[in-house]
Amino acid sequence: MKLLHGQGEVIAKRYQIVTLLGEGGMASTYAALDLNTNERVAIKVVSLREAINWKTLELFEREAEVLATLNHPFIPNYLDYFQLDVEDDTTNSDCRFYLVQELVEGESLATLVKRGWHTTETEVQDIARQVLEILTYIHQLNPPIIHRDIKPQNIIRRMDGKVYLVDFGAVQAVYNQTMGGSKTLVGTFGYMSVEQFQGKVHCASDLYSLGCTLIFLLTHRSPADLPQKQMKIDFRGKLNISNRFATWLERMSEPMLEKRFQSAKKALQQLQQPNLAPGIRKPKGTHIELTQTATKLTIKIPHYHHRKECKLFVISLFNIRFFRLFFVIMLFILSVFNWLIFGLFVQGLIVLELLFQIRKLSIFLSRSFELEIKPHVFNIYIKGCLNNRQIQGNPRDLKVINDTNFVCSLQYKKERFKFDPMNDSLKEIEHRWMHQEIINFLKTWDLF
Repeated sequence: MKLLHGQGEVIAKRYQIVTLLGEGGMASTYAALDLNTNERVAIKVVSLREAINWKTLELFEREAEVLATLNHPFIPNYLDYFQLDVEDDTTNSDCRFYLVQELVEGESLATLVKRGWHTTETEVQDIARQVLEILTYIHQLNPPIIHRDIKPQNIIRRMDGKVYLVDFGAVQAVYNQTMGGSKTLVGTFGYMSVEQFQGKVHCASDLYSLGCTLIFLLTHRSPADLPQKQMKIDFRGKLNISNRFATWLERMSEPMLEKRFQSAKKALQQLQQPNLAPGIRKPKGTHIELTQTATKLTIKIPHYHHRKECKLFVISLFNIRFFRLFFVIMLFILSVFNWLIFGLFVQGLIVLELLFQIRKLSIFLSRSFELEIKPHVFNIYIKGCLNNRQIQGNPRDLKVINDTNFVCSLQYKKERFKFDPMNDSLKEIEHRWMHQEIINFLKTWDLF
């Protein structure tokens, strides 16, 4: 794009160009000095001659109209909008459109990352909170305003940590879409949701873009360059963040619209959930499998879930039962030299003992417990030696109990299910870990 103005040039006898701030696909933005107020401003300019088509001017005018109606401390203030005709000669004649806004002193998140800025989980959550507050404001307008181009370049961070949302050049009011308006594809690859690629946007589309922006801050990689799993951005293996925040990010960047947060207000509430307990690390040595995504929590407990259980089984087999079996064998040896009937009786005891041990071994190898909780349904699968069960219901009817012995169990209606139905061999820390993860998941979905 041709540079339209140089340093020191005065526009409209009022705005003196200081420096070029940036160039986009359709406009250039300059820092300038307002000679009337002696304040620094940002001037965005579009050239009719350089414009690709009339849609460029339509979007630019829409941006000016929208900004003139907004009043938020972290959206740069609208100051002026005008156009100038440039007629150097017939071949170089042009018409230029200017949008003047408050100048935010800071750097974009993209620039900060490019300079090597490594942020923390707490800082990223703070940025998310601030942007969500801005989105809550514009989404609750009548009609709602959708930004459509949230990305690291359009979030400016000041030195004090405050962030601004800028560049409303792709903004769209919902009525433009629902009343038969244009469905022009606008946005940035890597930060656009599936529905936005289809020319349809919702308030949740901005949430997807914000989620991708936060992932970029944490990984320093464009979401488009990260691996995907079932169309979802697979970022967990790249980051060392809390399970709770990772789950929240997964729901923000969920490709399926219906599984994403439906409003910025709801996303903000979940991010700031004050009654979620801090995470407990997965206990070492446990065989319990606990996996969690934005929409599902699964806990699988095989009967051999812990070394302690193996130890208990071996001790029981070669301790009490060993001596009992030894005693029975001795009786058998004595019976061979005495009474036939007594010998048969002893042999029967031996057979029963072996069957009992085989049954115990079968249960030990086969029994398992699995819990699966989704926002609208839960399933409990109990696998036994000769009996398999499945219980299904509404998560709102599921009670999670942690009794005085720190044994985590579930109660559905009048039936209670322990996580370790045999020998109560789970450690206290395992019970606490599962109890807390289940409670936090239910609270996240307002099910507790």
